[in-house]
Amino acid sequence: SNTMQGILADAASKSPPQLVTFIVYDLPNRDCHAKASNGEICCTYNVDGSCDYAKAGDCSAGLAEYKAEYIDKIVSLLKEYEGRVPIVLVIEPDSLPNLSTNHGDPRCGNSATVAAYKGGIQYAVQSIGAAAPSVAMYLDAGHGGWLGWKDNMKDYVATIRDLS
Repeated sequence: SNTMQGILADAASKSPPQLVTFIVYDLPNRDCHAKASNGEICCTYNVDGSCDYAKAGDCSAGLAEYKAEYIDKIVSLLKEYEGRVPIVLVIEPDSLPNLSTNHGDPRCGNSATVAAYKGGIQYAVQSIGAAAPSVAMYLDAGHGGWLGWKDNMKDYVATIRDLS
C-alpha cells in the first residue's frame, strides 16, 4: 500500500518484519531558504495559500496544525506498531541546518520560522519517543559541505543546544 498504515501493515506481515524508513518532513514554513520543497503548513498564509515566510510571530496556529494534523497522526500509527516493526525516521531534513546557517535570511531567521522549527522538532521527537521508544530517529545535520565549516558547525551546535 502507499500509505504509512499500509506500509507498516505490510512490513509487519513479513517474517521477520521488514525495516521501514519514513521521512518526517512537513514543518510550518518548511524549506525556508531554498523554497524548493514548500510544505503544506504555514505559520501565516498568504491569500493564495502559500506561506508568508517574512511574517514574524510565534507560529502558534502553524504549530497547532503541525501537531494535530501531522505528528499526532504519525505517533498514533507508530504506537500501534511499536515493537512489531523496526522503524527508522528521518526527522525534518534540512530544517535545523537551515535555521543554523541561514538566520540572516528573513524567511529563516524570523521569529515565526524559528519557533516553528524548534518547537515542531522538539514536539515530534518527544512525542514519538514517548509513544514508540523503539523507533530510531535521525536528526539531520546536513552534510560536510554545509556544516563542515567551523562557523557553520558552531551555529548548528548552538541550535541543537537550544532544543533541550
